[in-house]
Amino acid sequence: MAQNEAIDRRERLRRLALETIDLAKDPYFMRNHLGSYECKLCLTLHNNEGNYLAHIQGKRHQTNLAKRAAREAKDAPTQPQPHKRKLNLKKTVKIGRPGYGLKAGLANGFRGVSL
Repeated sequence: MAQNEAIDRRERLRRLALETIDLAKDPYFMRNHLGSYECKLCLTLHNNEGNYLAHIQGKRHQTNLAKRAAREAKDAPTQPQPHKRKLNLKKTVKIGRPGYGLKAGLANGFRGVSL
């Protein structure tokens, strides 16, 4: 009697986990040619999906995920950032515009426009 209840409980938990976790999107999930399941992150073999789902919620898989995330975060900044070159543009006088300013007022006692 207790054994049947445990089997039912495991089956319900497996169905619930399959609804919440999509194995097709799991990058570490792999089914081998023997029909068993592998976790490529932890290099573990599992006989059925329920065991694999229990594994990915377990401590070993979670610590391996944390280690991989830390390693990737550490390795990411070491890649050289693309160096943006600043172009030194010379200020040039546009063609058709005088390079000097004109002022209206008195220049050398004459009334008119001066430079």
